[in-house]
Amino acid sequence: MRRILLFISLLSLFVLLFSCRKGMEKPSWDTQDLAPLVKTSLNINNLLPDSILQANPDSSMKIVYQNDIFHFSMDTLFKIPDTSLIQAYTIPIAVTLQPGQTVVSNNLSETTYSLQGAQLRTIVIKSGFINYNVKSFIHEVTNFVYGLPCATLNGVPFTVNISVPAAVGNTPGIYNQTYNLSGYVLDLTGINKNKINTIYTSLTALVSPLGHAVLVNPTDSLVIKNTFQKFIPYYAKGYFGQSTFKVGPSETEFSMFKSIVDGTIQLEDVNFNLSIENPIGLDAQIFINNLNSINSHKGTNIGLANSIIGSPININRAAESGGNVFSTYKNFPLNTSNSNIKQMLENLPDKFGYSMQMITNPLGNVSGSNDFIYSDKLLKVKMDMEIPLSLVANNLTLVDTLPLNIGGNNGSGNINSGKITLIADNGFPFNAALQIYLLNNNNIAFDSLFIGANTIGAAPINSNLRAIDKKTTTIVIPLSEAKMNLLYNTKKTIFKIKFNTSAQPQYIKIYSNYSIDFTLIGDINYKIQLK
Repeated sequence: MRRILLFISLLSLFVLLFSCRKGMEKPSWDTQDLAPLVKTSLNINNLLPDSILQANPDSSMKIVYQNDIFHFSMDTLFKIPDTSLIQAYTIPIAVTLQPGQTVVSNNLSETTYSLQGAQLRTIVIKSGFINYNVKSFIHEVTNFVYGLPCATLNGVPFTVNISVPAAVGNTPGIYNQTYNLSGYVLDLTGINKNKINTIYTSLTALVSPLGHAVLVNPTDSLVIKNTFQKFIPYYAKGYFGQSTFKVGPSETEFSMFKSIVDGTIQLEDVNFNLSIENPIGLDAQIFINNLNSINSHKGTNIGLANSIIGSPININRAAESGGNVFSTYKNFPLNTSNSNIKQMLENLPDKFGYSMQMITNPLGNVSGSNDFIYSDKLLKVKMDMEIPLSLVANNLTLVDTLPLNIGGNNGSGNINSGKITLIADNGFPFNAALQIYLLNNNNIAFDSLFIGANTIGAAPINSNLRAIDKKTTTIVIPLSEAKMNLLYNTKKTIFKIKFNTSAQPQYIKIYSNYSIDFTLIGDINYKIQLK
């Protein structure tokens, strides 16, 4: 729920009334002051976000809302683990190497990943690193050309030229550096292009041309450790395997009714669509085991009753062309004739619970290892709904926690007496009971602002149940020195508003021109004290 404009106006009025309080030194005298008026207006857009409200041709309002239930992420299919490749190179016999002479010549080494049954041929790296660590026991500087021929950026393979310090005695020369591979395209088919999940490296090492001749013994090895770290793909292609994944039981937040803590609502109609969007290049079969409406305030849980529950849903693979993805869709309209979706929403859920099962590639490798996936285009189950704002509300209670800071020194000894008068001109066909609770430092309510009548009357309606005028209600809020002390020292409040529609049990429509106008007048007797 939005920060209610009425409460903001109340805070503004308090600031106007008391921001000019004088010090406590004498001389002093009493005075009566009528504070400036504060006016504001509240409409349906102040109760619900603009983004979910739409007007019908007759200006009646409806809620249009979309909520994702579940995303099938890339790492559900496979994860690329950190992997290290350690290689040691030695000279079989003692030999003196001249400056520029080769120690290792174009050595190629492969590393194969185990990827949960996935058989990948290509990935584009969203983020990832390679750490290159060399220990050289050769007593001369060695130059290395290290490459990852299977990794290219704009068609250019990854290659680095490095120099490793000479060993000193038994202490090896060490080189250690981490390189960023983000954006690189990684060919995972190996040296001969006939493998899967396989990367390979190339290495050439020689005595520095700027060095000296050096005697190299069989114990003077080069130890090289390549570590591939934190590989997160943006894109992957290959065969993702035939696997069964269980999803949940889990819950997803549902924000539309999150501020409603009590009361009941009856909806005249609900248009609801459960949909599955698949932008992944693989076939799947999904079973929705349950979908529940959960009201955690009341502890109520209502499960969806529809033939979709427990039945196999076959999902076709997406297609791609020129970097564009063409998703496939499955839609399941839910209404009052084929389900209990109306009762689920009247439960005023703040969460939806679900559990599912998904089988990937149920027919096997029908794509010829051309499955594909993008990290930002993932299979998702979502719900779209359109709810006409034609309803019956019975003690429907909205609550919001708001800060309070009317400033000034602690204490309000200069307030003798006073009152705030709230005048409400209500154009909505429901009454609204207001209350503001003051919270202590432990967030426990210890007092309230309204101590008498606090209900704004409903607007009068015609035979078509449409408001025809505004109803004026006057509410007086007495202020005392003790009450002001509490207000000055309170930092947080709870704002509560309780709605009841007119003409129950008939449904009442809400129209875009409905509004409620507030006027706040402060009539304060206070003591002026001069320095």
